[in-house]
Amino acid sequence: MANPDLYIHPELPERIFPWEKYDPQTREEIDDFFNSAEVRVIKERMVDMGRRLYKREYVDGNGGNLSVRVGKDLVLCSPTLCSKGFMTVEDICLVDMQAGQLCGYRPRTSEVKTHIAMMKATGVNACIHAHPPCCNAFLFSGIVPPNGINPEADIFLGHIPLAPYGTPGSDETAAAVAEAAKQSTVVFMENHGVITGARHIEEAEWFMENADAYCKMVLLAGLHKAPLNQVDEAGIADFLAIRKSLGYAVPEGQPPYNMRTFAGYTMGTAGKKD
Repeated sequence: MANPDLYIHPELPERIFPWEKYDPQTREEIDDFFNSAEVRVIKERMVDMGRRLYKREYVDGNGGNLSVRVGKDLVLCSPTLCSKGFMTVEDICLVDMQAGQLCGYRPRTSEVKTHIAMMKATGVNACIHAHPPCCNAFLFSGIVPPNGINPEADIFLGHIPLAPYGTPGSDETAAAVAEAAKQSTVVFMENHGVITGARHIEEAEWFMENADAYCKMVLLAGLHKAPLNQVDEAGIADFLAIRKSLGYAVPEGQPPYNMRTFAGYTMGTAGKKD
């Protein structure tokens, strides 16, 4: 028989950077902070996430960008025109919350404005923008995948919103993403790609993987030419309870389902037999 006295209860590793503690003001203070050991750890994680994105073919060429908030008015971000699969710690840039560049020998990504807009709108600490192919197969058509089908998707992604198209790096796009992110911090950007916001950079990468895997499953399921099934509303309530327990937001008044019809048919209910 198991002995509960032997059970251990390990804590989750702390990956959230305590950005509220840091507010360097002078050029010397900013440079010292940018080159500090604490910030280097975050740069290394960003480089690692860039390699993951590249290996999973979520970015190609110089596509995609990453950011992490590291101060009251400071954000690390990837540079423009840089392959995320071969990015180095030395390539990382530092900007303020108005997207003005403070440090780095390479120009910062123009799309950091969109990341910062999401941070301001939702309180996330890290963002990733990428072009995962199965997600793009949806958003190129101006649609998002249905919810209520898979527990992991509802728990970690919520109701994925679609932000209307805007020129990459523009104020228009930043505003559209910030508004959409109030529904979920996994946002499909029409005719563009996906942006994920999270508590730390690895969590943002997980969400990107979750989204593309889910879209792939929905696309494959459609090959059966049979209606997809959604769980009932009690099941959705269970998903949302787990989502909230993990610290993820659920918008007030959000309906159980983002759609009940998909690909021209009405979806069925899991477990219900005609």
